[in-house]
Amino acid sequence: MNKLKLTLIGLALVFVSTFANAISVSGNAAIQTDYIWRGMTQNDGQNSVNVGLDVDFENGFYVGTWGAAVDVAKSSTAAGQTPANSTLELDYYGGYTFEMGGIGVNIGAIQVKYDQNNTSDFSENYIALSLPMNVGLHYSEGDELGDYAEISWGMDVGVGSLAVAYGDMDSSNGAADGGSHTTVGYSIPAGDLTVELSYSDFSGDTNANGTMADQDAVVLTISM
Repeated sequence: MNKLKLTLIGLALVFVSTFANAISVSGNAAIQTDYIWRGMTQNDGQNSVNVGLDVDFENGFYVGTWGAAVDVAKSSTAAGQTPANSTLELDYYGGYTFEMGGIGVNIGAIQVKYDQNNTSDFSENYIALSLPMNVGLHYSEGDELGDYAEISWGMDVGVGSLAVAYGDMDSSNGAADGGSHTTVGYSIPAGDLTVELSYSDFSGDTNANGTMADQDAVVLTISM
């Protein structure tokens, strides 16, 4: 049994024992000119719509799901089978948040699945820290993809907020997704909506599967 299954089973047992506790349910939705993940386009540079649902328990535990329109090729295709790119990504995740010495801690696991029986499905365990001065640290560990580390920073500027992030995905396990990216974004409130304009730059690694192509993108996101 892999680490993700053990993590989710443990979380499920806690959820059952605390079911009577107060919960908070929230939703989110966004439309983007492109869906960028770790600096790489997931929708071939086209518009993408995504929606999510989160359930937060009073004791710090949470579960959620999130879906987005994508254009993701299969990592492998059976002989004689016609390739069909996935058009839907569905994420399932759960975790626990708490504070320790003024530092916010978020520990959890996520399963990412695609339609069309895509062999690109993957899972990760993650930990994220919210540090003083609006600094964030994120680390993910997975069996299918290489490990990923990210540092981020944000601050209020004028009527909106500025966010900067640098992330690096290790490709030492032979995955073709290795590389690093820098992302800069500025978001402003617009009534019940948030409008963000961001720029991302991705530099691909070279490994046994070849060299990942460099990418850059300017993305407009409207979310609620």
